[in-house]
Amino acid sequence: MAVVGLGEHRGRRRRRRGRRGDSADPPPPRVTPSRRWPGVALFGALCLLYTVVGSILVLRYNIFEPDAPNRVANAGFALQSRHPHLSAIGFVWNPLPSLVELPLVWLSQWPGLSALKHAGLAGVMQSALFMSGAALMVRRIAFDAGVSPLLRRVATAGFALHPMIVIYGASGLSEAAQMFCLLWCVRYLMRWCTSRWVGDLGWAGIALGVGYLARYEVIPAAAAAVGLVAVMTWRRSPREVRWSAAAADVVIVAFPVVTAFFVWAITGWIINDEFFATLSSQYGNASQVAGRLARGTADAGAQWSVVASRLFGMQPLVGVAVAVAVVVAVARKRAAPLVPVVVFGATLAFAAAAQHDSLTFGWFRFYLLAIPMVICVGLSCWQRQTAVRVTAAALVSASVVVAIPVTTPLIVDQDIAYGQLEAGFASLLDPQAHPPGEDPARRRLLSERRLAQWFDSKDLPDGSVLMDTFLTWGIWLSSEHPKQFVITSDYDFVAALNRPWDFGIRYIVATNPGRNVPDALNRRYPSLWDDGAGVAALGYTTDGPTSDEMFRVYRTTGRPISQNQLEVMSTGTLTVATRPR
Repeated sequence: MAVVGLGEHRGRRRRRRGRRGDSADPPPPRVTPSRRWPGVALFGALCLLYTVVGSILVLRYNIFEPDAPNRVANAGFALQSRHPHLSAIGFVWNPLPSLVELPLVWLSQWPGLSALKHAGLAGVMQSALFMSGAALMVRRIAFDAGVSPLLRRVATAGFALHPMIVIYGASGLSEAAQMFCLLWCVRYLMRWCTSRWVGDLGWAGIALGVGYLARYEVIPAAAAAVGLVAVMTWRRSPREVRWSAAAADVVIVAFPVVTAFFVWAITGWIINDEFFATLSSQYGNASQVAGRLARGTADAGAQWSVVASRLFGMQPLVGVAVAVAVVVAVARKRAAPLVPVVVFGATLAFAAAAQHDSLTFGWFRFYLLAIPMVICVGLSCWQRQTAVRVTAAALVSASVVVAIPVTTPLIVDQDIAYGQLEAGFASLLDPQAHPPGEDPARRRLLSERRLAQWFDSKDLPDGSVLMDTFLTWGIWLSSEHPKQFVITSDYDFVAALNRPWDFGIRYIVATNPGRNVPDALNRRYPSLWDDGAGVAALGYTTDGPTSDEMFRVYRTTGRPISQNQLEVMSTGTLTVATRPR
């Protein structure tokens, strides 16, 4: 009798859950070997595709986003600087991409693999891995939704082969890692909407925690996901346990990202005296945006029409997808279609608002998440009913047939596809109007490479060249002898900055304070760029991607002469005390 009673209780529980809507769907299918190996092959093929595309763009055409090799340099500082240590990765950017690049940068020491470091190909491989993983997440979402094999292939190919996905899968940037983690989160939140299994909720939380280590824009997505989980649990739970059940589910999904948030902030404070360097540091995004606004080289707040043109230029079906998700969620009492809208939409809304208010750069790539959002909405709407199936299939198919032809020609439109990477494609398509040799987007790091060769040819001992790697990271990255540089992450950098004559410094690399945020050297010696600040004499100068002068190399002349020493020299006494060391 006890067994029968237990069975009756479980039956009543299943019937109650069935009346709530989502749990009436069949559970997601298990992964079988017949499904696993095609996924492995797809992952390998996409990794190869993205890596080849990125390598060609970098090695053949010198087209890249400077942030990508900069992250490779951060990984290099942790391995190949004079004082190797993990915190040399820095705290302005979140650490996940550079952490993934560490073993690849280490491999660059092997014969024939130097391009992993010097050309930044370690970054290309990093983004290729994450974007390939993102494509597999789309494939798994399609499996979970139980769509037809044809629609699953259309969805996966429509994502993986979208021109913007290919470009940024090959870019070396952190967008691929962010996209992988948010798709990971979306997949398990959609599963949780059906299964109510706490493990799915836990995986969604872990995905958000890992995602925060890639980009801080995951925070809006995490906040939105927590809100969605709280509302859904509260509505689904019996009245007497609503608040406790909602609190428990919120803790499960929020704990990983909250932990990552505080651990990263506290670590930055312990090492750098800054909780959020990307906001408070002179090297952070906020400082760089403010500097560009002050120089008139950045938009003083984009109009909403510009923001909309970039969002819908990336994916013209965003509005349609949101409307379909809301209608299906209300009509079918299913929360799963709302998950991609809430998670991806929160980050997209943050990007739009930040661009409008000049809190960040208005790069076109900040709207990449619109691409998987539309596809995931279409997959999540799939049901047995014919009308809903047709709607889901139409939305997924339109994301390929309509969206890709609309977005592709916009990649070279700098009014819409505003970005440092996209700017380089104009000279590929129209070299007459945009000569590659004169295009700033094709001349990046050329001066840094020449300057690195100049230093390498002098066969300097370790610690001979002082520079702040905020803007000179390309010199360090391109050098065959990186230990000749005293860089920002070295333990003795501040001491060498204050007394270069006591630390064997022979050369100081100054950056143009009129073109960029002043670095540590310019702040310590305000006249360094103009006259050497009394500690060095000009020895070399070079421009940057544009004709503006970017670097000046000063040869140290010794301890600066004080006013008292000048007075002593004028009287002809104790002149020996004034001789530079």
